[in-house]
Amino acid sequence: MKGTAAAQTPVIIAVGEIVDRPDDPAKALEPVALMAEALRRAAAETPAVLGALDSIDLVGQVTWRYRDPVALLCEKLSIGPARAQNASMGGETPIRLLHDAALRIARGDSAVAAIVGGEAVNAMGKARKAKAKLDWTPLAPKEETVAVDFASLPMRKASKKLGMTAPVHIYPLYENAFQAARGQTPAEGRAAAAELWADYAKVAASNETAWLRSAPGAAEIGTPSESNRLVAFPYPKLMVANPSVNQAAAIVVASLEWALANGIPEERLIYIWDGAAAQEPGDYLERDRYDQSTAQRVVLEQAVEIAGGDASAIDLAEMYSCFPIVPKMALETLKLRPDVKPTVTGGLSFFGGPMNNYMSHGVCAMVRELRAGKGTTGLLYGQGGVVSKHHALLISTRPPEKTLSPDYSVQARADALRGSVPEFTETYEGAATVETHTIIYTPKGEVLHGVVIARTVDGQRTIAKVRRDDDQSILVLSSLDANPIGTSGHIRIDAFGARIWEAGEKRDRRAAPHRFCLVERDGPITLVTINRPDAMNALTPYANEELAEVFDDFQADPDQWVAILTGAGDKAFSSGNDLKFTAQSMAAGLPLETPTKGFAGLTARWDNNKPVIAAVNGIAMGGGFEIALACDLIIAAEGAVFALPEPKVGLAALAGGLHRLPRQIGLKQAMGMILTARRVSAAEGLSLGFVNEVVPQDELLAAARRWADDIAACSPMSIRASKEAVMKGLDESDLAAAYGNQTRYPAIGALFRSDDVREGPLAFAQKRPPVWKGR
Repeated sequence: MKGTAAAQTPVIIAVGEIVDRPDDPAKALEPVALMAEALRRAAAETPAVLGALDSIDLVGQVTWRYRDPVALLCEKLSIGPARAQNASMGGETPIRLLHDAALRIARGDSAVAAIVGGEAVNAMGKARKAKAKLDWTPLAPKEETVAVDFASLPMRKASKKLGMTAPVHIYPLYENAFQAARGQTPAEGRAAAAELWADYAKVAASNETAWLRSAPGAAEIGTPSESNRLVAFPYPKLMVANPSVNQAAAIVVASLEWALANGIPEERLIYIWDGAAAQEPGDYLERDRYDQSTAQRVVLEQAVEIAGGDASAIDLAEMYSCFPIVPKMALETLKLRPDVKPTVTGGLSFFGGPMNNYMSHGVCAMVRELRAGKGTTGLLYGQGGVVSKHHALLISTRPPEKTLSPDYSVQARADALRGSVPEFTETYEGAATVETHTIIYTPKGEVLHGVVIARTVDGQRTIAKVRRDDDQSILVLSSLDANPIGTSGHIRIDAFGARIWEAGEKRDRRAAPHRFCLVERDGPITLVTINRPDAMNALTPYANEELAEVFDDFQADPDQWVAILTGAGDKAFSSGNDLKFTAQSMAAGLPLETPTKGFAGLTARWDNNKPVIAAVNGIAMGGGFEIALACDLIIAAEGAVFALPEPKVGLAALAGGLHRLPRQIGLKQAMGMILTARRVSAAEGLSLGFVNEVVPQDELLAAARRWADDIAACSPMSIRASKEAVMKGLDESDLAAAYGNQTRYPAIGALFRSDDVREGPLAFAQKRPPVWKGR
C-alpha cells in the first residue's frame, strides 16, 4: 500500500480495562463510570486521544436503564465527538464495531474512534442483597430508555411456553447435537468441554482484569457438585458464562497517519487486516441443524483466507466462549496449530462475561499479547445471540498486504450452503424422535423439566417438554453413557395443556395405577375418592392432574352417567391446595401449575354436562370448597365444614369459588362468607342453599349413592340436556334469551337425535321401565 491508502490504514493505538470489586457494594461504579475509566486508561497511553475522538460507539449494556448512555459518557469525559452511537446487543458487537470503525477510517470518514462497553451486574446483585442504595444516575423510565437492535431474541410462542428463551438453555441444544454427530457419549463430550474450559481458566488466572483467577482443573469443571450445580444439561455452572461482574473495556483505533503524527511508536501499533460476518436465522427453531453453524463455518473459513489460506499463519486466537460448544465448533472448522490456545483473555466463565462486551476485553488482551511479541497475527471471533451472529477479524503487528474490503458480509455464501429448514408444527401429537435436547435445572440443581426438539414421522420439527416426574424419559435425556438423539418417543398434551414428549412406545395412562385417588365403577356410576388422608386430602399439581384425567375418562365414557366425588378418611373432603408442597416447590424454584380444567379437574371443566355429586365427609376448605361448589350437588356429613380461608393466608379463591358462591346463595350471604373467611357448618350450608342434604357421617356415601341412583333412573340424555340448559341459560342476558336459545345447545340437539327420546314415550306406552342407552 502506498500514499493515501497507507496513511488511512486503520490501527489499534490504545486499549484500557477496569475491574471493580469494592468491599462495600454501595461504592461500586455504575456502568457509564466504568466505561469512562476504561477510556481514560486507554487514553493514558496517548494523552491526545480523548480530544481527538471524532467517533465513539457504546456497546449495548443491560445493567442500568439510561436515557442516552453514550451522551452521558461523553459528558463525563467532557468530549464531543461528531459521531456518538449507542450500539446493538450481541456478543459479536465489539468486533463488528471495531471493524466498522476501521472501514470508516479507511474511507477517510474518521481519524480517531473509540469502542467502549461495560457492565456492573455484580454490583446490582450485591446491593440488592445488602439492601444498599446505589448512588448512580437515576433510572430512566422504560419508555425513555434508548432503544437498540437485538435487545431481545426472536422467539416462537412454543419456546416461551417451555421457558426456552435464555441462552443458557439454548446452547446445550447445540452441544448435545454436536456430540451425537461426532459419535461421542455425553460423558466424553463433557470431558472434552472440561479440558477446553480448563485451558480458558488457566489464561484467566494470569489476567489481572479477570473476575475468577482460581484456575479450576478439568475434573472440577466437569464434575457436578454442590458448588458446581447442573444448570442445563450437560453444562454445570463452571461451563456457563458468568455475567455477575463489574468490568469495562475501551479500544481506540486511528489512521496510521494520525498515529504516527502523534508520536505513537510503530511497535505499539496493531494493524487491522480484514474480517467477515454472517448470521443464522434469529429464531433457533428456524435453523437447518444443531450440530454446526453454517454461518460460523463460512465466517471462520473466510478468516483463514484472509490469513493467507493457511490457519497455521494464525499465532493467537480469542474464540468467543459463552458456552463450550461455541469454541468447540469454531476450533473444528479452523484447525489451528496445536500450540495456539483458544483464548488470550480467559473466557466468559472465568475472566467474566460482561454481557455483550466480553470481546472488547478480548481485543485488549490480544493487543497486549501481540505487543509483547507472543505472536504476529491474532484472530478475534465474536458471536452474538444464540449461535446467531458471527464476526471474525484478523489483527497483526504487520501491515496488511491488501486494503480492507468495503463489504465484510459473507451472508450470501452462508445462505447458499445452509440446508433446508424443517417445517415447524406446534400442534403435533404422536410418534416423534429426538433431534436434540436439554434438561433445565432449578437454582438448587433439581430437575425443572427436560426439553426435546423432535422430528415427526413426516419430518416436521416440533418442541416439547419432558416432565420432571417422568423418571424414564429424564433418565434417557440425562444418561452419560448414551446420547438420546434419534431416540423414539411420543408427544401428547398433558392435563396442564403442555406438549409432552415421553420416551418409548405410547403409554396407556388409563392402565397406570392411580397414586392420589381411588376410582370405582358400579354400573353407570363412577365413585372417585381423593386418597391423601394424611394430608387432609390436599391437592398437589400432580393430584389435580390425576383427577383431571379421571374426569376426562368419566366425561368421555358413554356408559358412565353420574359421578360421586369424596375424600378418604373421615376428616376431610379436601383441604384444598397443598400449602406444604407449594412452599417446598417455591423454595426449590419449581413452577406451580393447575390443570387447564382446574382443581380436581373440575373447577374449570366448563363442557361437562354429566352430573357430579360431592359427598363432603369433613373439611372442605379453600380449593376443596371450590371443588364442591363446582359439583352439581353437595351431600354433606353432619361434621362437614366449609370455608374460603384464602384471605387469611394472603391469597384469594380464584378457582371459581368467588364466582360460584354468589350465584348459588346470593350476593350478601356469599360476601359474608368470603370477606370474613369464616367457617360454615353443614347445617348452615343447607340453610344457605349450597348443600342439598345433611346426613350422619356413616350414611354419607349411601345418601350420595341414593341421589346418584335417582339421577341414573332418568334418561342420561335428558339429564345432560337439562344440566346444559341450566348452566348455559345462566349465562344468557335474560330469561327470554335463555328460552329462545336453548334449542341451540349441543346436548339439547343430541337429546332429540337419541334413542332415549324415543324409548321414554315407548316404555310409558308399554307400561314398562325404560331401558336407557345414553345415546
